[in-house]
Amino acid sequence: MNRYKYLLYYLIPILAGILLLPIPLLRDFHFESAMIAATVGAYWAGFSLLKGSYSKDKAKILGIFIFLYLFGLPLFINAFFAGCLTVQGVLFWILTPIPSVFLGAAIGRLVRAGSFRHSKTILLSILLFCSAGILLLEFKLFPQVYFFNHIWGTWPGPIYDESVSVTRSYLVFRGMTFLWIFSLWSIPRIRHQKLNRLVLFICGMGLIASYFNLAELGIITPRSFLKKQLSTLVQTEHFDLYFNPSSFSSDEIEYWTLKHEFFFHQITEALEIDWPEDRRIESYLYGNAWQKKDLVGAKFTSYVPIWLAQDQMHIAQQHLSGVLKHELVHVISKQFGNSLFNGSWSIGLIEGVAEAVANDASSESTLAQIIAAVPPYPTVKQMRNSLTISGFYSSAASISYTTTGAFVQYLLNHYPVQNFKDAYAKTSFDKAYSQLFDSLVIQWERTLSSVAIDSVDKQVSEFLFGQLSLFQKTCPHSLSRELVLWDTFNFQQTTKDTTAALKTIETLFNLDPGNSFIKRDWARAQLHEGDYESVIQTISETDTLLTLQLLKADALTLNNNFAAGTELLQSLKPRLDESTARTFRYSFDLRADSTNWTNFLATRYQNLLPDSATFALLPTPNQMHTISKAIELQRYSKLPEYSSIALSIPINADWFDVYEELIDKLISLHLFDEAERWIKKVSEIELRARYQERLTQQEEWLLFMKIN
Repeated sequence: MNRYKYLLYYLIPILAGILLLPIPLLRDFHFESAMIAATVGAYWAGFSLLKGSYSKDKAKILGIFIFLYLFGLPLFINAFFAGCLTVQGVLFWILTPIPSVFLGAAIGRLVRAGSFRHSKTILLSILLFCSAGILLLEFKLFPQVYFFNHIWGTWPGPIYDESVSVTRSYLVFRGMTFLWIFSLWSIPRIRHQKLNRLVLFICGMGLIASYFNLAELGIITPRSFLKKQLSTLVQTEHFDLYFNPSSFSSDEIEYWTLKHEFFFHQITEALEIDWPEDRRIESYLYGNAWQKKDLVGAKFTSYVPIWLAQDQMHIAQQHLSGVLKHELVHVISKQFGNSLFNGSWSIGLIEGVAEAVANDASSESTLAQIIAAVPPYPTVKQMRNSLTISGFYSSAASISYTTTGAFVQYLLNHYPVQNFKDAYAKTSFDKAYSQLFDSLVIQWERTLSSVAIDSVDKQVSEFLFGQLSLFQKTCPHSLSRELVLWDTFNFQQTTKDTTAALKTIETLFNLDPGNSFIKRDWARAQLHEGDYESVIQTISETDTLLTLQLLKADALTLNNNFAAGTELLQSLKPRLDESTARTFRYSFDLRADSTNWTNFLATRYQNLLPDSATFALLPTPNQMHTISKAIELQRYSKLPEYSSIALSIPINADWFDVYEELIDKLISLHLFDEAERWIKKVSEIELRARYQERLTQQEEWLLFMKIN
């Protein structure tokens, strides 16, 4: 009988691990499953050592470890054979369960030594406070979205940031866990051994020093610490903007402060909000996504901690243009959120209203067109599911955000805004709209059938709805060396460390020379650095990616071999003409003759902008490219001349992105008359529905700037 019990003891954890294999994320041998093992282990160890003697404590702890790692064995094997096993995952399984089990054991041992009457209740209270109470305190006090915990380990940040690794801060925090373990382990025998008193003193001093420097160690991020790191403050009527001047030019900060107020005006008007005069919004603007990851735990995910009393946004510089309005909707919608965390019980409504009002899911298609382009439309059951946490996150972000955004936009456009605000906090549509949720969905779907769509809308929709969620990926946290290098390359480019970026892309290219997209960026880097010969020698006829052949043609011309460059370009013309990609539509025209080609190359690779006389002689594609480059380089002094000349040529919807970009900058430079002429001229041609929405936005931006 004992033999069967012994066998069962080893089989149960293995079976438990097998049962976890069908569950997305938890089946991965990474931090999520390590959190489960750590939590179970800490509680088990605590209650196990609540009874017994000191002589048996070590054997009990060893038995718990055997159980936990047998539980992890199926996950390890699955990750190994699926190609998902990573060093980071193994490190999480070492650094998370082991300290947690020892801590739980130390707490249980200490309570046992106290011989309390209600020892189980006391132990449970301590473990609950450590695992849940501290988390709730940090959640309500700090703006960070990462958390460290002595019981369950760590939550690294938003699940959309797929790259999760053991950080220096986590290593330091686990060191603190061991200081607690040694301290608590020493207390029961402190009277009997001098060594225990010495250990308690040393560990106590270490803990005191650690807790006085939690922010500096990266374990918590209070607002006060953030304000020190983003040390410059600019105030507007409704905002306090914090940033580092090394990351933003004075022109950029002026532009974004104005955009904050403009979007605030638009959103409060759209949602019919009467904003309190004494309520200010803090906007934390990070130099890049990597800095934001270090400080608050979110890398490529911009966010608003709506659960905090202080209104605030956290956005990296490179994401401002795409998400500022979306995040600001989250801040302002707190006004009609629930009393517990200022939001809705439906994540679909929280993100749906932001997507509906910001209206920035696509630059080509409206929200309605995206949904209408790929029938069948979401059913009532699917829409109800998309409003729940499980349903929302089981799909890719692009799908969930777009679908709920389109539905909420319909509600805001066809019913009083107050109806939606009434439904938002309690997720109760029937009472707010005096009709069933099912009928609202059915009415929305009827409007979709009358939405005009074209091939572009279908392409946009297919792309967005073809994305996989983190839960659908085979290896959600497994990043190859190439992807890690790619992330490093993007960081170096963002921080304008061109020397380091060149070395990284060369390493990446040498690692995977057959990857056409890596070769493309490697070739661009070489052209920017003036190493034309390397590009010419490396790109061959076997490289089928059209961009690579264009880059080789550019390299030949830059290397003073215009004849060879022209010959290659002519051979590419049939493929360029056949391509449906917008990026290739004017590739040949940009290089049509030596003068145009030379100007294009000087602008693109050498950041040399032509004077107004030369600009006037360029054909439209080259003029549009030059205007876009001038804005990218922030050489705004060139814009009035370029704008005046470009106004005299025929308008073409193919260049709408450049027109919008130019209008936006003209308005921010207070060149209102010039911007108005462009708006009038662009509005005279037939535009896509989404383009018309974007042009209307510029008209409102112009009116706002004139008034304010």
